[in-house]
Amino acid sequence: MDQTVFDEKASHLWHIHGQTYDLSTFVDVHPGGRLAILSARGRDGTALFESYHVWTDRHRRVLASFGPEPPPPDPFYEELKAGVRQAFPLGSVQTKMRSTTFCVLCLCWCVMMYLFFFVRTSPACVVAGLLMAVAGTRLAHEGAHWQISRHAWVNRLALFLGFFPVGPSMIWHYRHVISHHAHTNQDDDVDVEYVWFVDMLPRWLKLLMIPWLAPGAVVEIGPKGLFDMFVVRAVCGHHVDLSLGGLLFETPIWFFVHAVFGPSLWSYFCMYAAAGAIFMPCSQVAHAILFPDPRDHPSWARLQIAESADFATDSKFWYHLAVGLTTQVEHHLFPGLGNHCSEEIRHIVRAVCHRHGVQYIDISARKAFGALWHRWMSGNPIPLT
Repeated sequence: MDQTVFDEKASHLWHIHGQTYDLSTFVDVHPGGRLAILSARGRDGTALFESYHVWTDRHRRVLASFGPEPPPPDPFYEELKAGVRQAFPLGSVQTKMRSTTFCVLCLCWCVMMYLFFFVRTSPACVVAGLLMAVAGTRLAHEGAHWQISRHAWVNRLALFLGFFPVGPSMIWHYRHVISHHAHTNQDDDVDVEYVWFVDMLPRWLKLLMIPWLAPGAVVEIGPKGLFDMFVVRAVCGHHVDLSLGGLLFETPIWFFVHAVFGPSLWSYFCMYAAAGAIFMPCSQVAHAILFPDPRDHPSWARLQIAESADFATDSKFWYHLAVGLTTQVEHHLFPGLGNHCSEEIRHIVRAVCHRHGVQYIDISARKAFGALWHRWMSGNPIPLT
């Protein structure tokens, strides 16, 4: 993937496969909705362009009508897509979140909101934090990836409500969909930015930091995110467009509800600590243990596989605790497909990797979290195979 750094003069354009396009007249008719296409504006959107068009080949022809013709499709990724299309012949109808899952998550969300905004005791906020980690985060995450519904407004609402206890949801959208999925484990990925800072610290200081990692992670994606969005106006180098995604509409609502109904600061800390104790390790374990060099991988799809590791793929416990993200390889290749599809996609990816001699990492939870601990303490990844 081209890692060109684009100047501010090009922030109104789309940069895909090293070429520049003006897609402004296409925004309102984009089948995936305005937020989806505008998320790639002003940055290298190659990964987003490739990974969100599993069910169509028309996107390349449409892009060519606005500028230079994009390069031919990556044969390796086309083989992966063909396998996915064969496994799910009805397309997105089969890969959207199951209605039963959605109902259970909504029920958990209601309990979480009641405990946090109405009961408001410390124990209630701890439970609310646990529900935030396993249910609220999943609604926000899968809504942000347009996995829940074919209607853009449903996905946007899930993102807004799921992330609500922590912060305005566009914080998550910028950090995860834009920064992380457009530049997985690379220089512009906010999810691993902190690791390079920690590498400079002495071991004794890292040990002292451990109790604060859980609440600190939630502060980072919540309150600090407000500072990044409105003061710095950037998230890990990605310029923040205040008009994108209704940010200026949702933020006053978030402030009002938290100011009027929010619990004590101590209860906020309890919620942050409980949510972060699950969110921090489970969201980072598949990323912080790998740092591939993009120059070593000839295609976008092969780089995605090199950048992530699957772990505990046979465990339902870890699947639910880790918000369905024990199959990070498959998620980065096909982020718009529901997590319930990952098991079937995993076998497709494994088979294609085997045929092409591509290393595919699938390890136990013990090995994955052990590698994360080693990475944190020593500053160096360890071999996973």
